[in-house]
Amino acid sequence: MNLELRGAKRYNDFIPVFVTAQNGTNGSRIAGPFSGRIINFSRSGACLLMSLGVLDSYNVYSSTVRDASSFLEIKGRISSAEEQFKFTARPVWTDPFIMEELCAFKMGIEFLINPEGEQMNTFFACIAGQNDG
Repeated sequence: MNLELRGAKRYNDFIPVFVTAQNGTNGSRIAGPFSGRIINFSRSGACLLMSLGVLDSYNVYSSTVRDASSFLEIKGRISSAEEQFKFTARPVWTDPFIMEELCAFKMGIEFLINPEGEQMNTFFACIAGQNDG
């Protein structure tokens, strides 16, 4: 039996994003941008699908977890007509993703913004607009 324990409803999508590791002390970029996709999300977090190639030069997950002052910046666009969105987040978990010849990893992230705030409301309104049209 699969019991859903998440506190917020998840939505599936395939949104292209760029992920950078940022220094929380001075705001400088530590590594990236790395390409990825948001494959599901809620108001409190998301699951990213990223290439294993990211791990060749910088381990996005463990490097950010080890340094409490660092965070991830997730940038993307819902559609070409919409403004770019930008979220800050912390990684929570990671898992390999292997399907036939595709080797990647999934990373769960927790957003560092208000889940009911203007930024998240705008993001969900864009998603709703994309799915309506």
